[in-house]
Amino acid sequence: MYVDRNAFKECVTSYAVHSGRGIWFSKCDSHRCKAVCKEGCKWFAYCHKMKREDSWQLTSCYKKHTCSMATKIGIMSSQWLSKAFMKKICENPKIKLRSLIKKAHSKWNVDLTMTKAARVKQQALDEINGTYGEQYRRIHDYAAELLRSNPGSTVQIQVERPTEFELETPPPGTDIRPRFQRIYICLDACKRSFMTPYGGQLLTAIGWDPNDQILPIAYAVVEAETKDSWIWFLLNLCDDLGVDKIRWCTFMSDQQKVTLNLNLYN
Repeated sequence: MYVDRNAFKECVTSYAVHSGRGIWFSKCDSHRCKAVCKEGCKWFAYCHKMKREDSWQLTSCYKKHTCSMATKIGIMSSQWLSKAFMKKICENPKIKLRSLIKKAHSKWNVDLTMTKAARVKQQALDEINGTYGEQYRRIHDYAAELLRSNPGSTVQIQVERPTEFELETPPPGTDIRPRFQRIYICLDACKRSFMTPYGGQLLTAIGWDPNDQILPIAYAVVEAETKDSWIWFLLNLCDDLGVDKIRWCTFMSDQQKVTLNLNLYN
């Protein structure tokens, strides 16, 4: 069963790419969709729309191939590839096109042209940036949820407006919507804990992502900055991020005279 026709087509495309078969859609309309392999091969998959439902069902198929593998998959669209490479491009928006071509060849044994690689990268970037834009549009919802779930907390949002906003009649086509500038968050539970008369120190893990943005990952209030408290903090960080991720991280601190090689799980 598939939620819609596109879900079935994406499934067939993934199968074609991973198996290296020259599959294409011989029939595709609002009620039926049939995928077949290249001429001479008996493989096929037939799916149709359910009555009085939006879902689609695979009703018949022949699973065995009598053809050789292909290096050019016609139904491997740039849209499918942009989703497949989304995580990689998100981690490194400046990735080279040749790296995408090389990755496609090593992972699926398919040939990718420079033009298609460029289209794939641009579609992925458009999706990523669009997603970020949607999140910023909901920044006030995020602030409201923080205040609802953490009564007594402080959340301050500051925006910047274009100069045309002050005009009585802005020029046609001018975008006068406010742009996010900064946000300040002080959670009440953390504030009360830090304001206790018993003292303590604040340990934080700050990350630096591929977009050169600095973001807080985790923080803890401890009795003092000691080797034991740092190991406790890093063990908890390992549980959250995973040992494989931590192993490739570089730790920098202006409070320590030496760099410790902590084999936390050994």
